[in-house]
Amino acid sequence: MLTITNLLSQSLVLFGALLPLLLLNKQLRAKRGALSKAASLADINWLLLVSVGHVALCHFSGITAIVSTALLSLYAVLIWLDAMLFVQYRIEVNRETIMWFFKGTKGLMKGIPHLLEVLKRFKPAVLIPFMAIACFIFAAMQMWAVTACLGGILWLLCGSFIETGAKSRMIWACIGGLLVSLPLIPGIPVGANGIIMLAVILAVLTLNGYATVAKAKAEFFTTPSLLPNILLSDNFSAPDTADGEPLRPYVPAIKPTQKSELFGHCKGANVILITMESLGCYVQPYDDAPVQSSLVKRFNANRWLSSQHFSLCPNTTVSTNQMYTGLYSNNPYNKPDSAYYGGEPRYIKALQQAGYHTLFLDSANTGLYDYWKLLERIGFDQVWGTDDIPANGLTADYRLWNMVDEVARQVSDKPFFLHLINDQTHMPYEVVDKQRFNQHQGSSQKALYLNAVEEVDFIIDEFLNRLAEKVDLSDTLVVFTGDHGESFGEYGYSFHSNSVIPEQTQVPFMLTHPKLESKTISHSSHFDLFPTFLDLLGINHDIAGHGQSLALDDRDKCYFFHSATLKGNTPANFSLLYENDLYWFDRLFNQIYQFKFEQGRWLSQPVKDKQWVATMLGHNLLSKGLITTEQ
Repeated sequence: MLTITNLLSQSLVLFGALLPLLLLNKQLRAKRGALSKAASLADINWLLLVSVGHVALCHFSGITAIVSTALLSLYAVLIWLDAMLFVQYRIEVNRETIMWFFKGTKGLMKGIPHLLEVLKRFKPAVLIPFMAIACFIFAAMQMWAVTACLGGILWLLCGSFIETGAKSRMIWACIGGLLVSLPLIPGIPVGANGIIMLAVILAVLTLNGYATVAKAKAEFFTTPSLLPNILLSDNFSAPDTADGEPLRPYVPAIKPTQKSELFGHCKGANVILITMESLGCYVQPYDDAPVQSSLVKRFNANRWLSSQHFSLCPNTTVSTNQMYTGLYSNNPYNKPDSAYYGGEPRYIKALQQAGYHTLFLDSANTGLYDYWKLLERIGFDQVWGTDDIPANGLTADYRLWNMVDEVARQVSDKPFFLHLINDQTHMPYEVVDKQRFNQHQGSSQKALYLNAVEEVDFIIDEFLNRLAEKVDLSDTLVVFTGDHGESFGEYGYSFHSNSVIPEQTQVPFMLTHPKLESKTISHSSHFDLFPTFLDLLGINHDIAGHGQSLALDDRDKCYFFHSATLKGNTPANFSLLYENDLYWFDRLFNQIYQFKFEQGRWLSQPVKDKQWVATMLGHNLLSKGLITTEQ
């Protein structure tokens, strides 16, 4: 028969064994940065509830013991996987992302080999799921001595690896080892453990009461627990304004494209649009750019250069969708019933009606995340993906050279539009000729990425040289940009798709044509690409969108950004740039930031009114259709 004393005693042993596992998991998750490594009051609340609940269920019946052990073991694995994915890919495991993870496994295959690299950075993490399962199993079997020994070992391990002072590590290890080893010490009655556990529970209840009444500001009281996130939906509701009207600033409404004084100035010209995969502002002439680009030299004469050009969602599929529709969307699977579907792509049809042959050439796999469905919906005359490009002794993006003859054959008798994308600069980044492209030394991911950028720059430049030998390119609009940027740990974010920091959203933009005069454009976005093309080519159309021709100098500097990574019913990150002020809501950390662009850099500013920022950004989400459910 289970007495209160036994319940408290055994719960203490289980709690003592699980606590170091929680600390190790938080240490693992914090490898991405900007997260607390210490257990918070909310963490302790959940751990106490699990410990007492599991012990009670294990004593109730054999069936409840098996069910409780199975469910808690599965949950422990998910919490560990959550930390692993968070460090490597910056995604969280919850009800929505579990479904996303299974739907998107084909796309994740490219990065899964690198997932376990996290364990090289924090080797004790490999023990977390196995030790947690063992704790729940031993507790179910009422093997308390074994559970206590396991807990003592974990506390010693935790004391060795927790990044804090040596004295603190020693104190934690000693207290933890003593606490969970109490059942093994002769002469210590079982009731002593019960008294200790009762004291722990009373202390925790007192701390909860203090935090509620005093509204304590310390990290221990204010840090939320991530333990229940897998079960929670975590939807967002935009706060209401006092008068019910959206707060300014907000992105202007969709409107028809205006004609500029240069309408038809490049009539009949070909268009080659180059969007280098994951290319942030790492190429000169941008400030502090480390890459000297051969391709950029093509733009020295008659160059239009945008000082600040933005991809409004740092994800290839979504940025392509927005580029070709002129409308906001977040549609990873490109299906009509997907979240944030956006509008219909009409720009390519306008080019085709004007007599253009439209081509899309990508050395990456267009099957990932059903990207081919988006390309089919856009309506190109010809699409080539990696499976359509022959090798002929070449590898990676070098295979693009094998497509020169085929492209030349298809565009020999009419003006053409060609969208060219590569693959090597996508994570995990690939450099084929390591002897030639090794300017950026070191083993970091950024060094590998920058070397890949230089190699791809050479490949695309040579592709254009070879194409020029087959096709007259003297009357061609050449455009060079990135589909989105790439970050390397700034504000804790790496890779792309997951945040709206400038490293992921700000990309180079250059355009050239022999008939154009050089100019510097103060700001622009991917929404402006096709309005600019159609304006310069002199193609009349009635397509309304968020972009305008870059030949127009009077354009609003107001851009709304969102991540492709989701959290609940919204993007996990969203922000608005108005003039030189950037407002950012980071829902992964539940933080609001404000920046000002000064002297070529984004400088952090104190947020004066977080409620106003949340309300303003929330109304922008609503106006762009980026909230999937009404609250």
